[in-house]
Amino acid sequence: VHAPNGFFAQAGGYEYAASLALTATGLAVTGPGRLSLDHALGHAVNRNWMVPAAFAATAAATAVVVGARNKRVRKAAEGEQEPLFD
Repeated sequence: VHAPNGFFAQAGGYEYAASLALTATGLAVTGPGRLSLDHALGHAVNRNWMVPAAFAATAAATAVVVGARNKRVRKAAEGEQEPLFD
């Protein structure tokens, strides 16, 4: 998606997306280790319900962000320009 735009994120490139992917891959391969919140809290929050709760929270946050973006894009297409920050 971003490759045709070059490397730098200012031009719509893949710099930021690549850094996120590399960080996520590194954590997935090696695990968080001693610097993780789980380790600091003695795995007190490592429960079976945490994964579904995290997925649900992520889905809800994504729905809010995408909904707000769609609303802003729709208003821009209709010619109404609202401030970026209220």
